[in-house]
Amino acid sequence: MELELTTPHHVTVGYTGVPGGRTFFLQAEDLEVRVTLLLEKGQIEGLGELLGQLLTRVGDEPATDWDHDAMALREPIDPRFRVGQIGFGFDPDAERFVLELTEITADEDDDDAADQLRIWLDRDQARRLAAHAVEVVAQGRPRCELCGRPTGPDGDHVCPSSNGHGRLTR
Repeated sequence: MELELTTPHHVTVGYTGVPGGRTFFLQAEDLEVRVTLLLEKGQIEGLGELLGQLLTRVGDEPATDWDHDAMALREPIDPRFRVGQIGFGFDPDAERFVLELTEITADEDDDDAADQLRIWLDRDQARRLAAHAVEVVAQGRPRCELCGRPTGPDGDHVCPSSNGHGRLTR
């Protein structure tokens, strides 16, 4: 299956669950179809960072103020597939960004077996999506100052940078 949304009116990322047990999604919708895909937290983080870098290259920046409620995931949240690869592009003639998402498959060499979704975004949608992705990731557990891994609610975790011993002190 290859699906392309050329004029989506809703493109967002979000999650269900609580920090430490969240499931992440990307959702896009046009007048005919709503598509929800399953992603990893790192993919959402990379999407926000890379889209922000692409915006900077074309002389724009991620949004600083947007309607957070409008960026919420919409029900039903029924993912079509789990994303393996994410690609970005920019069409300077159309002044639009493209986001390509490819299904993760057991056979990485067989591109024909993988489902694909291509979403075209205008500058404003790209700005909001980049900023919202960064915010969604930041709503998780705090990260260790030494190793960058998520910590528990009390700040404890087994830190490879401290060889698994002791708490971080200031």
